[in-house]
Amino acid sequence: MKEFYTSVVELRQPINAAFASEPYECGWANEAIFFLNLHPDQANFERAMVQPQISPDGIHWVDAPAGELTVTHGGLYALRQTHFGGWLRVKLTLEGAARAAMITLHLALKG
Repeated sequence: MKEFYTSVVELRQPINAAFASEPYECGWANEAIFFLNLHPDQANFERAMVQPQISPDGIHWVDAPAGELTVTHGGLYALRQTHFGGWLRVKLTLEGAARAAMITLHLALKG
């Protein structure tokens, strides 16, 4: 029987330019999905680049091979990850932000 766990990694976190979420240890899981909500009522930006990152120790980070997601408006987005080692986080960069954007980030793990 598989285990399943969902965590709120960031809750209504304001983002001005560059941001990295809290790291999350999840070496037991086989798959992970980040659910990123760029709150539409506070999503006044030209472009947001969202890059999942992986780490062997929660200290040193590298961009995940799955690649970067580029979005141009608020909404809910999913970023699937497999083969991620022990730790995950998301790096987010805003371009052309008139004000801080607001995000909520969930991490769903299954293994």
